[in-house]
Amino acid sequence: MLWLGLGVRQLLKNRGFAFFFILNLSMGLAGFIAIHSFGSSLNRHLADNLKEILTADLVLSANSPLTQEELGLADSVMGPDKIHARLVRFYTMVKAGDNARLVRVMAMDDAYPLYGQFSLEGKGGSTNIQDSPGVLMTRDTAHALGLGADAPVNAPLVLGNKTFHVQDFFKKDPDKSLTAVELAPKIYMGLGQLEGTGLIQFGSRISYLYYYRFSPGVDVPALAGKLEQGFSEMSGGQPRVNVYDSRDVNRSLGRITGHFTGYLGLVSIVALFLAGIASAYLFRGYLNLKQREMAILMSIGAKQWEIYLLFSFQLVLLGILAAVLAILISLFLVPAFPLLFKGLIPTDIQLSTDPVTIVLALGMGMGSLVFCLPVFVRLFGVKPLILLRGEGGRRIHGMVFWQVLSFIPGLAAFFLVSVVVAGSVKNGSVFAGGFLLAMAFLSGMGWLIFSGCKILSTTRYLVGKIAFRNLYRNKWSSLSCFVTIAMGAFLISMIPQIQKGLQTEIMRPEGLKIPTFFLVDIQEEQRRDFVDFIGKAPGELVNISPMVRGRILRVNQKPFHGGEAASGPGQSGSKQSNARQTRPRGRRLEFNFSYRTHLDVSETIVQGRPLSKTPWSFGAVPFEISVATSFAERYGLGLGDLIGFDIQGIPLEGRVVNLRKVRWNSFQPNFFLLFQDGVLNDAPKTYLAAISRVAPEDRQELKNKIVTAFPNISIIDVTQMAGTLLSITDRLSLSIRFMAWLAIAAGLVSIFSIVRHEARKNANQVNLLKVLGADFKMIQAITLVEFGFIGFTASLFAVLLGFGFSRAISWYFFDSLWQFDLKASLVILCLTTFVCMGTAMAASRKVMNTKPVTLLAN
Repeated sequence: MLWLGLGVRQLLKNRGFAFFFILNLSMGLAGFIAIHSFGSSLNRHLADNLKEILTADLVLSANSPLTQEELGLADSVMGPDKIHARLVRFYTMVKAGDNARLVRVMAMDDAYPLYGQFSLEGKGGSTNIQDSPGVLMTRDTAHALGLGADAPVNAPLVLGNKTFHVQDFFKKDPDKSLTAVELAPKIYMGLGQLEGTGLIQFGSRISYLYYYRFSPGVDVPALAGKLEQGFSEMSGGQPRVNVYDSRDVNRSLGRITGHFTGYLGLVSIVALFLAGIASAYLFRGYLNLKQREMAILMSIGAKQWEIYLLFSFQLVLLGILAAVLAILISLFLVPAFPLLFKGLIPTDIQLSTDPVTIVLALGMGMGSLVFCLPVFVRLFGVKPLILLRGEGGRRIHGMVFWQVLSFIPGLAAFFLVSVVVAGSVKNGSVFAGGFLLAMAFLSGMGWLIFSGCKILSTTRYLVGKIAFRNLYRNKWSSLSCFVTIAMGAFLISMIPQIQKGLQTEIMRPEGLKIPTFFLVDIQEEQRRDFVDFIGKAPGELVNISPMVRGRILRVNQKPFHGGEAASGPGQSGSKQSNARQTRPRGRRLEFNFSYRTHLDVSETIVQGRPLSKTPWSFGAVPFEISVATSFAERYGLGLGDLIGFDIQGIPLEGRVVNLRKVRWNSFQPNFFLLFQDGVLNDAPKTYLAAISRVAPEDRQELKNKIVTAFPNISIIDVTQMAGTLLSITDRLSLSIRFMAWLAIAAGLVSIFSIVRHEARKNANQVNLLKVLGADFKMIQAITLVEFGFIGFTASLFAVLLGFGFSRAISWYFFDSLWQFDLKASLVILCLTTFVCMGTAMAASRKVMNTKPVTLLAN
C-alpha cells in the first residue's frame, strides 16, 4: 500500500503529465468504442430483423413463373406444414394526371406478407386490392406524382393499359430495403390485377417470388440446401431458381455496410495508435523527470521490482481513467451516427454503447503498458549512480536486445486489433502493413531531415542557427514529434483525393456526357416507331442497344455453376479456382448480352484486341467475345477462355478476345459481355436506349408523352439518380471525414502534449538565452521556426505520401476512382503548419514568461 500511495501522490504532483496522458489515450479509445458500438448495434439489429427483412423463412426467386414440376419439387422437400405467399416485382412507369414517374410495382396475393405488416392510414373505405384495381402507396409517392401531399383516396392513376385507384396510404410496409435509398418508390397492387395492364411482355425484367413460412424448429438452412440440389439436378446442373434464406440477407447487408464501417474502424485504430505513440512519448519524458527520485528510492533500499510495481500501477491507473473518459465521450459520439449515416443504415436502428466494447476498452486502457513497454524496459538496467549523475537517457550496454524485443507486443496488439476491426486477416494485414510501411518511410525521412539540420544550423542568422541546432541535438524527440504530426496529416490527406474522384465520376465522368433519361424494355416491334417518335420530340436518342437474355453453361468445358475451376489459356487454374470458389451459393447463370460494331465512349479495351467487324457465320469457329473487367475478375475469366452459352434454347460457343473497362456511371447502355456482330442479330430481343440534351422544362412533358404512347417502356431519370448517388457519396464522405478528423484531433492533442514537454525540457535553455540578453520576440521566433519547420516538413511528406496511398486505395476498393485535389492538399499543408506553430506558442508561453532568476536558483 505504501508504493500505491506514493504512486498516486506522484501523479497528483505531476498533474500536467497525467492530464495529457489520459487525454491522449482517451481520444483514441473513444473512436474505437464508438465505431465498435455502432457495428455491434447494426449486427444486433440485423440479427433481430432478418426474417422481417426477408418477410419469410425461405424465398424462391426466378425470372419467370415456376413450372408445375418445380412447384412439386418445392412441396415435396418442404412438406405440407407451411404457409406460402406470392409476389411479382418489377419497375414500370405510372401516370397520374399530367405526371409520369418510375415506380416499383409489388403485385402480391392475399397471404403476403408472412412476417411483418402494413401500417395504413385507414382512411380508405376498402383496402381489398385483390378483387378491384386498387393500389397502396405512401404520401410521398402521391406528392411526387402530383396528387398532392393531402391526396384523397380513390385518386386515379394509370399503369400500362389499366386505370387504378388509390385505396389507402401506408406509413410503413413489410418490404424492408437494405438501405433507405431506393431507385423508385413502391406501389402495391393485387396479384390478379396485373391482367389487362399489358406490362408483362417478352424481355421484361420481372422477378417472381415465392415466400414460405414454417413452424418453429424447422431447419431452414437444411431445406434450402435440399432445394438447391433438387433444382440443380432437375435442370441438369443449370438451375434457374434461386433459393434465399436469412443467411443471404445477412450477407447482403454485410456487403453494403461492411465497406464504410470497416474503413471507419480502421481509422479508429489509427487514432488509437497515434494516441499510443504520444502516450509512450509522454511516459518517456515522465521517466526522465523521475530519474533522481528513482535513484534516491533505490539508494535507501527500494528493490528494483518495487520500482517496476510503482510505475506499472501508475500506468494502469492512468489507462483506466482514460478508458472511463473515453466511454463518456463515446456516449455523445454514438448517437451522432444516425445523422452521419442517414440514408445508409436502417432508419429504425437503435444505437447504444456496447457493453462488450466497454470491457474491451477498459482492458486496452489497463493494457497501456503495452504501448509504453519500449520505454518501460529501460528500467531493467537502471543504476542509482547513473541516475544521480543525470545519465538516465544514456544507452545501457546489453539492453539493445530487450529494447528491440519490447516493440513486439505493441506491434502484435496493433495487428490483432486491425484484423478484428477489418473483419478478415487479409484486410487487417493489408492495413497494418501499409500503415507500418508509411510510418517507416516517414521515420526514415524524418531522420534524414533532422540529420540535415546540422548543415542548416550553419546559417548566419542567429534565430535559424539556434532553432536548427536544437532540432539536431534533440533528434529523437524531434523525430517523435515529426512522425506523430506526419501520420495524422497522412491519414487526412488521403480522403479528399478519393472523395473528389468518386464525386466527379458519379456526376460528370471526364469525357462523357450523362444522358437525361435511360429507357428500358423497348420491344423490337416498337423500335422503328419509337425512333420516329423521339425524332419529333425535344432531345437526342443515343446508343440504342439490343439486349438478348441467355445463360452461361460452361467455361473451358467445365460447368459454370460448379465449384471446380476451369483453367484456361488466359488464366492460371489457381487464380480461377480462387475466384470461383469464393462465390456465394446460388450463382447467377442468366445474363444480358448485346452486340455492337464499335465500342461506346464509356468503354476502353485494357487487354486483348477489338472484336472482329466481320459478321460471324453460324457453325463457324467460336465467335469472339468482349468481357467487362469487373465481370472477368468476379468469375475468374481471362483472355482465350472458351465459354458455352444457351441463347433461348440454342447452344453457342465463343472465345474471349479482349477485356474492357466499363464506366457504368456513364448511364449508357452497357453490358458485361458483348458478342461479335452476326451472333445475336436474329434472336428475339428488347432494346435499351438513352435520351440526352433535354431541357429541364421539357423533361416532365417528354416523360408523359412516352408513357402515353409506349406504356410498357420504363424511364429512369438519370439526373435525379445522379443527384441521389451524389448525396450518398456526400454522406459517406462526411462519415469518413468525421472519423479522420477524430484521428487528427488525437494527433493534435498528441502534438500539444509533445510540444509542451519539449518546451518544459528546454526551460533552462530559454532562461539561459534570456540571461544572455535574448528578448521575448527572439525566443518566440526560435520557437516558431523550430516547430514550424517540423510541422511543414511533416505535413509536406505526409501529403506526398498520401497521394500514393490514396491512389492505391482507390485502385483496390473504388476501381481507380481518384482525382488530384490541389486545394484540399494545400489547406492540409498550411493548416497543419499553423496549428503546430500556434500550439507551440501556447504550450511554451509559460516557459517564456519564467524569470531568469529561476535558472540562478537551480
